[in-house]
Amino acid sequence: MAGKRGARTNDLPMLRTSERTTLKKCEWLWDRTYNDRLKPYSDAPALRFGSLVHRALAAWYVPGVKRGTHPAVAFEEEYEKDQRENEEIFGLRVGNGDVDEKWENARELGIAMMNNYVDEYGNDDRWEVLATEMPFKVLISRDGKPWFYYTGIIDGLWRHRSDKKIWIPDHKTTSGIGGKNWSHLVLDDQAGSYWSFGVDYLRAKKLLGPRQRLAGMLYNIMRKAMPDERASKFVNGKRLYLNKDGSISQKQPSPYFKRMPIFRDEHDRGEAMARAEVDFARIEMFKSGELPMTKNPGMFTCPMCSMRDACELHETGNDYLGFLKQTTQQWAPYSEHEIYEGR
Repeated sequence: MAGKRGARTNDLPMLRTSERTTLKKCEWLWDRTYNDRLKPYSDAPALRFGSLVHRALAAWYVPGVKRGTHPAVAFEEEYEKDQRENEEIFGLRVGNGDVDEKWENARELGIAMMNNYVDEYGNDDRWEVLATEMPFKVLISRDGKPWFYYTGIIDGLWRHRSDKKIWIPDHKTTSGIGGKNWSHLVLDDQAGSYWSFGVDYLRAKKLLGPRQRLAGMLYNIMRKAMPDERASKFVNGKRLYLNKDGSISQKQPSPYFKRMPIFRDEHDRGEAMARAEVDFARIEMFKSGELPMTKNPGMFTCPMCSMRDACELHETGNDYLGFLKQTTQQWAPYSEHEIYEGR
């Protein structure tokens, strides 16, 4: 199913990574979300918070070497917009040193995180920003005929000023930073779409030369936690927190930030593209009725599912449609706004 880029058309379906992820999580959830086009009135706090952080960093990493609006200021502005739109204050359950958990108001947490981020990286002027928050839309053809568009948003395109290597950064917020939490990134579908279809788009826009290669993906990981209030200093590039007498404390918090490079090559690009085409072919088969849909209940799918209550009503033969009517709203998954928010 080797799709190739083809002639442009405007009446084709679109595909983005979040739809593929939803389909793989649970076909029943995908049917409600992308066929019935239903979503909860308010997005889950973690998704909303992640979107606010992305917007704050987009205001900071403007094209060029000089940085833009301080991300703490930008986060506060974006939070106020979110609050006006959703008419509610929301919080998040966050880890305190990866041990205790407590709730933090999203506004205070985001501002503190962004201030701590700038304390950690300064103006980050080792990097020249070539592009930030760039939507892409690439036509995929099959058997010489236009088939569908793959669409998404690349967080940025950064060039290291010393070695001139170019990276695609991907901002991630998380409850804990540890190597085992990120072992999937080598195969991550979202990053794969940036590295494949996104690279095609960058070349089409001449932000990359036809033979120019990227160094890889650079995951910019941020732990959702209030910063340590103790004084600190950097030793060999690592921030260490101090006792009141100025000595280095033996008790250091879990890392707040981490930048993880993932190196990918042309074979990775081909695998990522082929996987997307298989996913879209399955979507077509589900929509045509050629493949029956089912549920995927389990400890990794049900607890955080936005349609769990409706699913349970459906499972027990009760009025799940009436429940959905009261608790969800219509949405257009492929509007520009939704693509931005859903990433």
